Amino acid sequence: MQVKEAVLLAATQLGIVDKIQECLDYDTTEGKEELDLLITCFNVVENELALDYLPLYQEEELQSLTGKINYAMLKRTAVRILQVTDADDNSLKFTIFPDCFKTQAGKIKVSYNYMPQEKSVVEKSDYETLSPRLFAYGMAAEYATVKGLYEEANVWDKKYKEAVQAAYKLRPFVQMRSRRWV
Repeated sequence: MQVKEAVLLAATQLGIVDKIQECLDYDTTEGKEELDLLITCFNVVENELALDYLPLYQEEELQSLTGKINYAMLKRTAVRILQVTDADDNSLKFTIFPDCFKTQAGKIKVSYNYMPQEKSVVEKSDYETLSPRLFAYGMAAEYATVKGLYEEANVWDKKYKEAVQAAYKLRPFVQMRSRRWV
């Protein structure tokens, strides 16, 4: 999904699509402030999804002589290291530190959740399979909040949360039946 798709959909929902479309097509200064705000809102929504609802997953193979892996060696900004395995896919123990993690020396495979980088209007989202409508709802809620339209923001936020639930396929909390003691 292109960032531009979500921006135009959010602008349509907010009733400012003409300004945004003109700014995108003709690179005019009118509507530039709103476009920049919508792009910022997109980045906020994408980060919120990655950190709170739908974590992004990355797997990489690395080589280390000492077993110390600096987070800067990873392609993406790691939020949580999920698993470290050796060349034969055997799980390895690892210890997390503020700037690195330590594990066995040699060739390893690291699985982790990451935080997306900020995007511009011409880039693609890290969420390729999610609907632009989900992003548009979240962007509209953020935009309305920034503009001080709190009632409208609540409406968009409710739609956004419902779309996230649908994407996440949240199921109702499963309650275990109480045990009966004989």
